[in-house]
Amino acid sequence: MVADVAAYQQFLPLVQQSTVFDIEDEMDGIVKFRGRLQVAKQNINVSETFVSDVVANRNELTIVSTSNSGPVKNLSNTWKFADLPNGGSQSRLVLEYEIASFPLRMLMKASSAIVMDKLTEAFEKRARELYG
Repeated sequence: MVADVAAYQQFLPLVQQSTVFDIEDEMDGIVKFRGRLQVAKQNINVSETFVSDVVANRNELTIVSTSNSGPVKNLSNTWKFADLPNGGSQSRLVLEYEIASFPLRMLMKASSAIVMDKLTEAFEKRARELYG
C-alpha cells in the first residue's frame, strides 16, 4: 500500500496528482521507480510538484524515498514494516525534510503536527479499507 504511490491521490490529503514512472524490473525482491506528487492547498493558493526516487525492498520490508527537487531541498522517508506474532503488522516511518519553497515551508511550519496526524490517519484508514 505504501509503495503504491500512484494511488496516493485517492487517499492522501493535499495530494492532487500522483504518478509512477521509470520502473525498474523487480530483482531479488527490490523494485526501484520514480514517483511524482503534486501537492496543493487550494484555499491559500499553494501548489507544488516534486519527484522522488523510491526503493521498495520486499526482503527487508522497507520502502525508502528520497528527493531534492521542486519544493524540497532534501526529503528522505523510510518505512520499516514488521510482522506481529499474532497477525497484522507494525510500521515505522522516519521522515526528514527541508523545504525549499517558501510558501510550502510556511504551511508546514504552521501545521506540521496537523499534517503528520492527517497523513497517519489517511494511511491507517486506507489500510483498513484494503486489508480489514
